[in-house]
Amino acid sequence: MSAAAPPPPASRPPFLAYAGAWAALAAVYAALYTTNGIEISRSARAAVAAVLPAALLGLASLDLARRFPWPLERGWRLGLRLAPALVGLTVGSTAGWLVLIVAEARIFTGAARWPATGIILWQTVINGFIHVALAGVGYAWHTAEALRQAREQAAKADALRARAELQLLRSQVQPHFILNVLHALLGLVRRDPGSAEHALERLGELLRFGSEVHQGGADWVPLLREWEFVKSYLELEGLRLGDRLRVSLEADPAALLVAVPPFALQPVVENAIVHGVAPRASGGRIAVSARRADGRLRLSVADDGPGSTEAAVLASPRMGLRLLRERLAALYGGRAFVRLETPPGGGFTVLLDLPDDPAADGA
Repeated sequence: MSAAAPPPPASRPPFLAYAGAWAALAAVYAALYTTNGIEISRSARAAVAAVLPAALLGLASLDLARRFPWPLERGWRLGLRLAPALVGLTVGSTAGWLVLIVAEARIFTGAARWPATGIILWQTVINGFIHVALAGVGYAWHTAEALRQAREQAAKADALRARAELQLLRSQVQPHFILNVLHALLGLVRRDPGSAEHALERLGELLRFGSEVHQGGADWVPLLREWEFVKSYLELEGLRLGDRLRVSLEADPAALLVAVPPFALQPVVENAIVHGVAPRASGGRIAVSARRADGRLRLSVADDGPGSTEAAVLASPRMGLRLLRERLAALYGGRAFVRLETPPGGGFTVLLDLPDDPAADGA
């Protein structure tokens, strides 16, 4: 088995934040030295000597997470890699501090002064804690970056899936529907040429909408455009079903301004015709409504047919509603809801409950 590939490299923590933290620590050192009776200039030099080596080697501590990625290095194996590195960085920081302290004493006093053993041990312990903490910060940073990249990749995958489902919806709508319309037009051309011409215009508008969505790759369109598309679709279905199809359309003007995914409403209307109207000799009624309130857009398609259950809908070979539910979940990040209801008196209702500002969901 090949070794797992390391995660993509994450960006390093901001340099200014890193430098600012060390400057704050140097100020604390200087204040402690000053309160112990050391003059300010010497306190400042001592603070720089204490901080500078650890700050420079601290960059290597932060980088340990990249060199030894946590998801690929676990338990004792990770410990065996990190422990020598952290010990080496700690010793290096202390050695650098000693060099600067001795050099400072020789330059400013003319004699090298070696710190007491207790002070050296104390500084070593402090440096050890610092490098362990920096390694922890590095792992936290890289883990957060990996999670962010994973979320971005998941979002891209969801968007690609949503577009693929849109293409499948379009391919499911067009062929059988167009054949049915053309069949109805054959008889209408001789009987009522004017109505046939009007129907051809509606068919052209419907195909134009689908072509624009396909070529433009649009994830969102104003509900007004989807609404007009559904009206054209219902007019053409009326050619085939005649008086058997009775339609009611009601929409708030404010609702028509909301951006929705293309083909969000049409598959629901088609489902109502296929299952609630077309199989019945007497036909049926379809009521389509759009309301906007409390930051939500609520679309409803109800028919007076025999009704169904959610399990039956999900088991149906016609995938329109299933694809629509998955597509809305991907585009709205889980904030869109598709509810299926069968009232006690019969009929079937599909409710789409969507945020009225998709941009706020990061879609």
